Amino acid sequence: MAAFAENGTYLKFSERPRSEFRSVLWPVLVHRVLYPEPRQPELNLFQRAVLGLIRANRSKQDDIAELTGLHPELITLIVAQGVSNGWLTPAADELTQKGQKLLDDEEDESTNLKAGFLLQDAITGDFWPRMVTRLEQVEAIDPQAAFPEFSIARKTGKTFKPFLARADKKNLPGLDNDLLTRAYRDYRKDHRASQQLGFMQAQSEYVQLQGVQRLDETPEAARILVWVTGDEEGDELWSVKDPFGLRENAWWLEDALRRLLESDTNLRKYLAKLIGIPDASALTNEEWLKEIQKRTELDILIEFPWVESQPDIKRYFARLLKWKRKIDSGLAWDSDLEAALADCQKLLEVVMQWLIKTYPANIGQMPKAGKPDWSLNERLLGAIGIPSFNGEVTRSLARQDLRQVIRACQNPTSSLKALLFAAGMGALSEDQHPLKVLSDEDLQIAKLLKLADLRNQGGHAQSRFNKRKTEEISQESVIDNIEYAKNFTECFKDWM
Repeated sequence: MAAFAENGTYLKFSERPRSEFRSVLWPVLVHRVLYPEPRQPELNLFQRAVLGLIRANRSKQDDIAELTGLHPELITLIVAQGVSNGWLTPAADELTQKGQKLLDDEEDESTNLKAGFLLQDAITGDFWPRMVTRLEQVEAIDPQAAFPEFSIARKTGKTFKPFLARADKKNLPGLDNDLLTRAYRDYRKDHRASQQLGFMQAQSEYVQLQGVQRLDETPEAARILVWVTGDEEGDELWSVKDPFGLRENAWWLEDALRRLLESDTNLRKYLAKLIGIPDASALTNEEWLKEIQKRTELDILIEFPWVESQPDIKRYFARLLKWKRKIDSGLAWDSDLEAALADCQKLLEVVMQWLIKTYPANIGQMPKAGKPDWSLNERLLGAIGIPSFNGEVTRSLARQDLRQVIRACQNPTSSLKALLFAAGMGALSEDQHPLKVLSDEDLQIAKLLKLADLRNQGGHAQSRFNKRKTEEISQESVIDNIEYAKNFTECFKDWM
């Protein structure tokens, strides 16, 4: 087991990207090892074909020519080379041991060993699917500074100060064969893909990781400079560039970056400027909505991280953020306003459901439900002792059917008002219930009841025939209800 400890070693293997970026100093453990030097194949395609047929007891040159389509003179030349190199017996009818070994691509015992470095993530403990033959150190302007700063160009005097990612994981695993095998498999896959795509940079030297031998018992701590950009093509908010230029992105750092973002508010704020919402007129509707989605995810990460612990609440909370942004942009239709109001109520319903499940009511403490009795309900609500259940709220909730409220206590799938009543019943035997702790000023339940009535109005056809008194749904009223639903939900963040 090993642990990360700062020692002022900073490494940089690639240049800054041309697009807008943020820099992060990523913590790693550097393992110095010996590895077999990769050799170029000694056999070309034709030599391999001829030697393979000879091994299969097809040593006559006429047979080889017929089976391969090679010119007889070329076959004669290859056979002569095989004999002179010791791959074939003098009679050229059988492979020597050396020829067998060469054809099977077995390692030569005389393979040279070279020194290199394996990199272990000090956040996850995983080995990176990369290996380097040398360490490219970069000096901080002030080596003693707690937050190092580096020069961009000496001529201009411009500098940059990367974000220092926390290495919270204490006991990192050692040079484990399983971890190394996994890293090597991914490394070979990336190397092969880069060759095929023509992406690989000149300095990306292939390294044979099989047969690695440790040189130092204890690895050294270091920080590698990585570049983070906005993820323009994928579904993530940000993308980490491959620090070694083998591929475009460091896909193996995605999970680690998410882990850091969940725990580090400062990192979220540092990267936030990479995410912007372009002008809607310059995008298709689909593209614009995709950007809105990314911006919403960013808002959740930075401003409302507490909803991450409650996926159901997060889902509707995020919807309200998107509705508000769409309304603010001037691109919302009347149907969007109604949908936004519906999501306001849904968010509040989910909050009530969470309260009911977190603080279940003792059904035995509730009176037996018979015919609707508003006065009984008022006395019951008044006895709970919830500050926000004032006279107006109590009178409104008392009109709920107690039988429906009891069912909501057991299975919270009722209307918003019935759910609020049922949530309040959970406070009968719980002094620290959130509804008892939070004030009337905090919750403003009267607004919740008004929203419920407004939503109920929207659920029925309005005309001169039913003589229903309607309230016009305007952008201003919807925005106001969105803000209320958000603020109401946020009141409970300390309990989530």
